[in-house]
Amino acid sequence: MNPLMPIFQQIVVQELFERILFIWAIRHPASGYVQGINDLVTPFFVVFLSEFIENDVEIENFDISSLPEANRKIIEADSYWATSHLLEGIQDNYTFAQPGIQYKVRTLEELVKRIDEPLYRHLKNQHIEFLQFAFRWMNNLLMRELPVRCTIRLWDTYLSEQNGFSQFHLYICASFLIRFSKDLLREKDFQGILLLLQNLPTHSWTSNDISILTAEAYQLKVMFANAPRHLTS
Repeated sequence: MNPLMPIFQQIVVQELFERILFIWAIRHPASGYVQGINDLVTPFFVVFLSEFIENDVEIENFDISSLPEANRKIIEADSYWATSHLLEGIQDNYTFAQPGIQYKVRTLEELVKRIDEPLYRHLKNQHIEFLQFAFRWMNNLLMRELPVRCTIRLWDTYLSEQNGFSQFHLYICASFLIRFSKDLLREKDFQGILLLLQNLPTHSWTSNDISILTAEAYQLKVMFANAPRHLTS
């Protein structure tokens, strides 16, 4: 849930999210609620809400209380089940100690070492640990790094890929990092690098940027997915 978007400041929307997350936590005691899961509801909520409003209406400022209660319940139910389906494939990201995320971050580090060693060495020389920035990328599936419109476009690709959220996302993260390789190499200290990694300039990205990102990620998948030994030192 993006607090900067006016629609998510509405009490009706906040209560809708609370119910979704509460029911998820009750039904999945092995993980319960983990910070970040709320972000994963957002793209589904926006997509299902768009079915009930005119195309020329800005979702960011739409008053959801103006919808009939029956429609709001449909949006809530669809958002819950879509989020549940997503989380079933990546639940080890949210169980105790979050082993799924820990593994993916380590694999991302090995992948970047293979495909962009100068960047990898630069990060290591400045004592940047991948866990310091990539944990959020895995935990929130890049929701905090991309505009919502781009997240929806990206997740559309994930849904069309086998194991898109659990496996293809790794290659997306690698491609995403490499896109900013030159900018990161220009930063000469720990603080500058980490600030850039936490505030990457994607606010003006469009579907075209996501298309390029997914194409580059697919190339990495073809190269490495069936050759896991290439990712071991």
